[in-house]
Amino acid sequence: MNIFRKSCKLFFFGLCLTLAACGGESEKENGEANLPSLTQAVEDGGFSKKLNDGGGTGEGLLLEGKALGELTVVGKEDAVYCNLPENVVNWENAVPLCQDPLYGILYYVDYGGDFMIHAIYQGQSQIVAELPSKRLFCRGGKLYFLLCSYNQFEFEGASNGNIAEYNPITGKVRILSEKVFDSIVVYQDLIYCREEEKVEEDTDGQGFASSKKWFYFFDTETFVEQEQSTDPDYILTMQRYGKYFLAKTLEVSPDNPRIRTQTGTELRTWDGEKGTVWDGLITSNTSYVKDGSLCWRAGQKFHVFDLESREEQTFPMEEDVNSYIVVNGQILGAQNWLLKLENKKFGTWFSADERLDYIFEFYTDGKEVYAIAGHYSNDRNPVLRLVRMRGGVEHLDIAAGGYVTATSFSFLPIGE
Repeated sequence: MNIFRKSCKLFFFGLCLTLAACGGESEKENGEANLPSLTQAVEDGGFSKKLNDGGGTGEGLLLEGKALGELTVVGKEDAVYCNLPENVVNWENAVPLCQDPLYGILYYVDYGGDFMIHAIYQGQSQIVAELPSKRLFCRGGKLYFLLCSYNQFEFEGASNGNIAEYNPITGKVRILSEKVFDSIVVYQDLIYCREEEKVEEDTDGQGFASSKKWFYFFDTETFVEQEQSTDPDYILTMQRYGKYFLAKTLEVSPDNPRIRTQTGTELRTWDGEKGTVWDGLITSNTSYVKDGSLCWRAGQKFHVFDLESREEQTFPMEEDVNSYIVVNGQILGAQNWLLKLENKKFGTWFSADERLDYIFEFYTDGKEVYAIAGHYSNDRNPVLRLVRMRGGVEHLDIAAGGYVTATSFSFLPIGE
């Protein structure tokens, strides 16, 4: 079911860049996207087109990815995760990069540039799939991702929000289904998928936002819609611990039977089988599981809770932090601060590039740090960059009233 052998076209039509403009297309009542039949006749060519500034047809984009040929296995995949868990803390982030441990390939979307999928392999960076994308995951030596228009691209023969698969050995790209989603999380056994949020009304006419979720199973290549109870006693989260998902334990509020409050955390399989329960364990919506511990930020603390021993560590954090990452023994925060985990001492960082003085999202490949960086006023397009850090640098801090010693952040194009 490789629709890239069909007459699929990709058009460029706008200049507006946005950090989160990748919602799914509307669907038919049967749940499938309004796409051409995948069995219709194949046309010759195999190219998509984009429009130039004058409205004419510009250079075509290859519909098939780059074939890297036979690849040497250099590592082993995680038994559960298909990207580092600290990169996938919620449904909304772009997740524009993924390190494939099997072949040692770093895939990344040139966010803020051409938005296509690039790869660094054997020290060289190259475009491997000319498709605008987000939410990258590596499984079984293949790359999985969502097609994303970024309000710049228009698809024919595929849809914004389709799940795609790229095989680096053959270069083949295929669409897993005509269904469209606004976010996914790929695990070794399944893909957890979320449709675009829709505003609905309850029986009293009160509006509320909701979104359907689906499970795609690799062994059967089928989708199963997640059941939605009208009387839920738990809510499944996107985070995994072994075969289980983490879930929020719910109880009916004594003040209002229509309101449910979280009273703890528990384990549930995709179809509801119950595992361990941690009464009173309440986390934030941007948690993740790393090395058997549940990690999250709440207020001015970063929590690390061992799910087996139930021992908890806390580290101080700045309260107003929109994005952070824990890497190389420290916590890096978007609001110009960092914390050494060993001694729990705060430090500050500053940008060596005045054009990129604000970080929207942090990522890592396990060694290096990356960021979607831009300008806080959003008058400049945010871009994905490699972060180079250099400590002990003096710079003028107007708020501090003079020169201070801090860590310098330089933002470098990836692969250069």
